[in-house]
Amino acid sequence: MSSSISATYRIEGELDVARFAEAIARTVGQHDALRIGLCDDVRLGTPTQLVRHQPDNASLLSCQQVRSSSEEQFSRYARLVHGKDLAEPWDLTTEYPFRFRLLRHSPTVHAFLASFSQVALDGRGMALVLRDLWQNFEHDTAHPDFPSVPQRPSFVRAAEQHAAGGSPRTAGFWQQRIAENCPSGEPPTERPDTIDQPRCVMAQATVSGAERAMLRERSKTYGCTEFQLTIAALAHAVLTEVATDDRLHIWLPVDARSPGDFDTSGMFTVSLPVALPRTGSLLEMARQVREEVMAVAANRQMDHAALAALQASFRETDTSRGWTVSAGYSNRDQNPGEKVAQGVVARPGSYPADFQYISRGVELKVLGGAGSLSITLALDSVFSADTAADRLLNAFSAGLGGIRLARCA
Repeated sequence: MSSSISATYRIEGELDVARFAEAIARTVGQHDALRIGLCDDVRLGTPTQLVRHQPDNASLLSCQQVRSSSEEQFSRYARLVHGKDLAEPWDLTTEYPFRFRLLRHSPTVHAFLASFSQVALDGRGMALVLRDLWQNFEHDTAHPDFPSVPQRPSFVRAAEQHAAGGSPRTAGFWQQRIAENCPSGEPPTERPDTIDQPRCVMAQATVSGAERAMLRERSKTYGCTEFQLTIAALAHAVLTEVATDDRLHIWLPVDARSPGDFDTSGMFTVSLPVALPRTGSLLEMARQVREEVMAVAANRQMDHAALAALQASFRETDTSRGWTVSAGYSNRDQNPGEKVAQGVVARPGSYPADFQYISRGVELKVLGGAGSLSITLALDSVFSADTAADRLLNAFSAGLGGIRLARCA
């Protein structure tokens, strides 16, 4: 599932489908990231990115009339279709990095399902694409009397600049991190037979009201953000309860856009390791997390060779251990929200995909917002073979000041 990123909308009102399809066509033309493809470079023996021509309009949007006896049945079908789209592998040697579907329940209810390959778009990129899609639909920018949405900055040009970038200071920073990432000398962990175990253990908490106020005050006391506190609580729990070595690295998705790339769609996010030695207290771990996250962010731009060497070194440690630790943060207030355009209302997030989540380690997801904070922790089935999952969850909860995560069925 990690190869795709997606958005869904429930569209209420009489939708002008032809106008909507035209808006999609203009949006694809404005963002070269949506026309990224792959081809084999015979000289290097590796895939190379290319930009394809604008596809014909008929292939951009798949439209379907769904026969359903109720909207509940229609919603179940939309979630199923969306899940299948996310599970379908991408072959960018032959297809474009997007799948747009419009399902019709009635003249006044449609489901719009959009999925994108993460070779082409990250979360910021998807937000930019959706912003322009709804602007194109609202203003009919092809009409000469309306303002046009300008051609967006080129992802390909920005990627070429990034590939040639990387300062000596950044190279030195990551060379030091690679040198410190010494193998523990322990034999590779044998993964137990988990055929009869659940695929993963998932637990969630929605933090709001007095509990959110407590978490904010606790973060202030520890001198870090809420997300940094959740990372510190997780690292402290893993090192205390399940890890045998004295160092842990947590993979964080980091947006490598420069200030000039802020309005450029594309895949700029890179997965970088935050290295954290074992500490005697959560307070000290929080300090380490704050300083290391800031240092990693300051050294996020490097050339492809340096990034490949860095990731290979730390992935080797993950392979030896048998599992990985990762964390990610998103802010619902920054994501495209409800849209009102041309007499319709588009409500986001209405058709979450139905699929079985699979974790290969310890994965933390935090969704922030002004009102509430959502925390999700997914644990590999290797932790369900004994009491490790319970120990991890309890220690993580303690680090958050007693916030309890409920296991998902």
